Amino acid sequence: MTIHLNASESVSQKILSFLESLTKQGETVEIVDESIYKYEKAGVLKGLKQIEDGDVYSSEQILEELDK
Repeated sequence: MTIHLNASESVSQKILSFLESLTKQGETVEIVDESIYKYEKAGVLKGLKQIEDGDVYSSEQILEELDK
């Protein structure tokens, strides 16, 4: 499940504290803040544009280039 949250600073801190307590109990929680979300979205859009433009390389091509 994904939740996007817009809350006051005090509410945000309470929620983050609660989520941290869940991780201490062994639960899996991943927090992605707005800046990380924007960064990842930009990367996805760039990748889609590269695919659209045919600017993609196979694993073998990349490994060959790294071995040079």
